[in-house]
Amino acid sequence: MQMKIFVALVLSVFLTSTAAEAGGKRWVFNLVGSGDMYEGTVPDIDGDGFDDDAFCFDIELVNAKNRQLIGTATDCLSNIGEGAEGGLLLVGTTYFHLPQGTLITRGNTTVQPVNGETKTTGGHPMTHITGASGDGDAVLGGTGVFAGRSGTVRLSDLVDLSSFDGVGTPIVFDCLFIVDLE
Repeated sequence: MQMKIFVALVLSVFLTSTAAEAGGKRWVFNLVGSGDMYEGTVPDIDGDGFDDDAFCFDIELVNAKNRQLIGTATDCLSNIGEGAEGGLLLVGTTYFHLPQGTLITRGNTTVQPVNGETKTTGGHPMTHITGASGDGDAVLGGTGVFAGRSGTVRLSDLVDLSSFDGVGTPIVFDCLFIVDLE
């Protein structure tokens, strides 16, 4: 039984890789789980030619279609500032680490407290809803099948900040990324 699952996973990765190399491709990723914050850097945001400081989290990456683990993601938050009605504005740089390569994307993100009880489909209570979208190229770079690609990214996200208190403390993520590569 385990051998059949392994063969199916390898075949799935091969077919996905082949399709991505052939041209435009929609990838639907789900970052799910909890990650403890650590300090890191991301490629230059402000145009000064230097990497910028970020708060980063490592999270499991799941195929949103079949809920199978397909890799990991590193989500890094920078330029955090106040938004409207108790919310936040930030720049999110996300690294999708997959067997086919690594894809790096960036977007301006809005974070707002939920207005009522909000839970994941698994029943975990969430404290904030976040989102990002744009029609410009959101791809910073990539390796493997993602090298030289461009495209748009949309983020719809639930996060639980109830246990977050700085470096070494967790945020629970349930992020849905839709990446359309050209």
